[in-house]
Amino acid sequence: MIHTWHYNFAIDFLLYLLNYSFDLKGKSAYLIEVLLKTIDKLGISKTIEVLEVSHNYNDSQARLIKTIVITTCKHFDIDEKTLLNGRKNSPNRTNAIGVCSVLLCQMCDITQRQVADILKKDATLVNRYIKKYQNLDVNWKADAIILEKMSSIKQESLKQIEIN
Repeated sequence: MIHTWHYNFAIDFLLYLLNYSFDLKGKSAYLIEVLLKTIDKLGISKTIEVLEVSHNYNDSQARLIKTIVITTCKHFDIDEKTLLNGRKNSPNRTNAIGVCSVLLCQMCDITQRQVADILKKDATLVNRYIKKYQNLDVNWKADAIILEKMSSIKQESLKQIEIN
């Protein structure tokens, strides 16, 4: 149990670092600011619980997630940076996001919110992708090509995990 004075001391210390340290720039200062806001909103014990839960992927699951993302990028001829941070809505990127979302949910048994965090997308967007790409029709040529790629990505990812 963390006493109130520990909590207050921690907040004061983090505020001191945030305001007076010249070493903290950009992302570090932002991280501390977000952490402080989260502690104020949820409380310190709930914040710690959330942080612990967010890092509960086991090693094999983390490797599978990474393998799916990399294999999807390879099959759709885009790089990982474009998949995660790209701004252009090219057909390859859009299809890669949809296929990757579906495969992450199916193969890794994770929630749509976790998929959204992995792909750095909004959860509602991931939900739309999953609904669309789970209901592809094999009778449509474009859909059949995507389904074939999805199957190939799934097989290749599983093969990579077995090798490693």
